[in-house]
Amino acid sequence: MSSPGFWDNTENSSRIVKQVKSLKSVVEPWAAAFNKLQELIELAGILESTVLELKVDLERNFSLLLAEVDKLEFKTLLGDELDKNSGILSINAGAGGTESCDWVSMLFRMYSRWAENKGYNVRVIEILFGEEAGIKNVTAFIEGEYAYGYLKAERGVHRLVRISPFDANKRRHTSFASVDVIPEVEESANIKLDEKDLKIDVYRSKGAGGQSVNTTDSAVRT
Repeated sequence: MSSPGFWDNTENSSRIVKQVKSLKSVVEPWAAAFNKLQELIELAGILESTVLELKVDLERNFSLLLAEVDKLEFKTLLGDELDKNSGILSINAGAGGTESCDWVSMLFRMYSRWAENKGYNVRVIEILFGEEAGIKNVTAFIEGEYAYGYLKAERGVHRLVRISPFDANKRRHTSFASVDVIPEVEESANIKLDEKDLKIDVYRSKGAGGQSVNTTDSAVRT
């Protein structure tokens, strides 16, 4: 970054600055935890056993440090290339009618509260509400570091069994909702299509008609 002409290429410099920021977000918390550990070790070395208040404070700080290290260790499990990225969350109602729509709204509210607690930004991209209640489908952008890594395990079909509040007879209903998560990818991917990998189907009109009938490709599917 200190090299001459580094900032001349805005696209390249922005990419490298983002990489540096991402690396710092990994290294700096570990460095801070190590420094905190060194401070606690030094304090424990000079602490007299008769000073009860300082001993209690030392134990409390050590417990807080262990909790922080546990969080950092958990992040090391999210080591895939795209785990650090923001994520795009989609929830769709399945079988169950209004019940499933209500289940989708419950799931979306749960994920939204979770994201807010993590300090992530939630932006609804598309939403379709149910005819009576709830949400048929919703797509939201969850912006924040490791948002995709945390959410990717939520992919799949989620089921809810409960006494329906929409059923006057209070019967038990089973509702389904599918959840999908994809990572935000900023850099354009280089996709190469080989002609031999393409399948092209053409269709022609049938029956009586003008001169073009049965001779013109009226529909093409690739």
